[in-house]
Amino acid sequence: MVMVVSSSWFPTSKSAEVGKKYLEILKKFPHDKTISKLIVPVGVRTTSEGMKAFTISEIKEGKLKEFMDLAYKQILIYSEIEGYKTEMEFYMSGAEALPLVGLKMPEL
Repeated sequence: MVMVVSSSWFPTSKSAEVGKKYLEILKKFPHDKTISKLIVPVGVRTTSEGMKAFTISEIKEGKLKEFMDLAYKQILIYSEIEGYKTEMEFYMSGAEALPLVGLKMPEL
């Protein structure tokens, strides 16, 4: 399974604008449970540079392209906000990674 951590940063002064875009995006692109499972729907914190928001999604088998298509459509909407930056990080699970070095994930 692929896990995606999507992070975004924006000026504190743009928080209301980002919040409005977030609600707009939720209406336009409701979460599709056939594509991904939301592990963390949204987390927000302050930083010395402004605000940081993140989500963690677990992508269903064979659905990465669909997930990425939707994510980029959403990013394009957010990109209208001055100072908005984003990043997506892709991870594999420990159960998938350990066999690459000849090991097996123990039961946790």
